[in-house]
Amino acid sequence: MLSSINNILFPTDFSDNTREALTFALELARSTGATIHLMHSIEEPYDFASLREAPIIADEEVKKGLSQRVDKLFNNLRQEITDDEKYKDVNIETCMQTGRALYTILEETNNRDIDLVIMSTKGRSGLEKIIYGSTTAEVVERSKVPVLAVPPKVSFNGFDQLMFTTDFQDGDLRALQYITNFANLFNSNITVFHSSPEDDLKTKIMVRGFKELTKESVSYRDMTFVQETNPTFFDAVADQLEKGNFSLLVMTRYKDSFSLLNRRQTKQMSYYTEVPLLVLPGQELTNSEEKQ
Repeated sequence: MLSSINNILFPTDFSDNTREALTFALELARSTGATIHLMHSIEEPYDFASLREAPIIADEEVKKGLSQRVDKLFNNLRQEITDDEKYKDVNIETCMQTGRALYTILEETNNRDIDLVIMSTKGRSGLEKIIYGSTTAEVVERSKVPVLAVPPKVSFNGFDQLMFTTDFQDGDLRALQYITNFANLFNSNITVFHSSPEDDLKTKIMVRGFKELTKESVSYRDMTFVQETNPTFFDAVADQLEKGNFSLLVMTRYKDSFSLLNRRQTKQMSYYTEVPLLVLPGQELTNSEEKQ
């Protein structure tokens, strides 16, 4: 699940924002040979105002018409993709689900052996009422596979500069190994970043120890380590993002509320960052480390 990318889930509401984010999925699929699973969720109660022509339509007829409408949108999107010479060989599958987007996305993640979920952080269309800004944050918080959250109006320009945040948790070395596999696809530079309120002896020992462990267990040609003293984690990350012109921010999510990079922090970052955010499931990484 965390060592390779074979299946990418891309939830879409067919809006312009999600279409921009789709380019990220297409580029990753082109680089890895992964299959993209385009998914659309319909939440009840339905909003049929823009879909039905007759004033009264039986529920089953409406569902059938809605399904046909979604199929048409999927076909149009698939045609648009295959018309691009770069993506004509990308394997694409589609699915439509009924229910709250969060739960249908997590269900499809399990059913389709998904390795990576890619979502836009904002967007909606007249077809349904899903607001992907909040849904993306919820998926980031609960997903057992990595989630890439793409902000609005961000174009894909490669991943040449990656920023990996660490608080020296048990799964962080495995997370960094995953990121080096990812970085190899795009010839990326990796900056390993740690922020702490105090630059005391304990912090220096932890930073130096993590750096030495990384050198022993993670092999990558272009990796630098940066430590910053800042009382506020968000401020530290924002300052570093501005300084480094990064193309991807990587965080590892943990359930422990005492961890710097806990579920609440990563969920908040999915709202606020203007840089694509890749969130890795720290608990799964820790469990896989313990099994070895």
